[in-house]
Amino acid sequence: MKITVRKMLPEDVDAVYGIEKSCFESEAWQIEDFKELADDDSGVFAALCAVSENGIIGYICGNCVMGELEIGSVAVKKEFRRMGAAKALIFALEEIYSPEKAFLEVRESNYPAQRLYESLGFYKIYVRKNYYSSPQEDAVIMKKTYEKALT
Repeated sequence: MKITVRKMLPEDVDAVYGIEKSCFESEAWQIEDFKELADDDSGVFAALCAVSENGIIGYICGNCVMGELEIGSVAVKKEFRRMGAAKALIFALEEIYSPEKAFLEVRESNYPAQRLYESLGFYKIYVRKNYYSSPQEDAVIMKKTYEKALT
């Protein structure tokens, strides 16, 4: 399956929000959040979609300030997981910002996501107690540091 990553457009918001709701249920962002991201041209925030012949199959949202990338949300439809979409989304976000370091948080019980992030060079730095609700759970904070070429 061929996956293309591109900027999230206003017309993508309903599909992205559907993925968000199905993946994060009670913890889902609001649709208004995605509408704002799809309309943002500041360069501080990025919202990207993974697209295949099946339409939008995933998305990622992040922002970068002073070389620190924060991945706010990344999700892929269940039936398209383990096909490279999440990796493609993360790589595309890294390419946009060329950060010095990146951070994300993940539910402590979400072992598949943690393994994915570790395979991309992220490592656990601490646990944020009771970060999530419905159900209540700790968040694992992960970090990645990027090597910069000397110029």
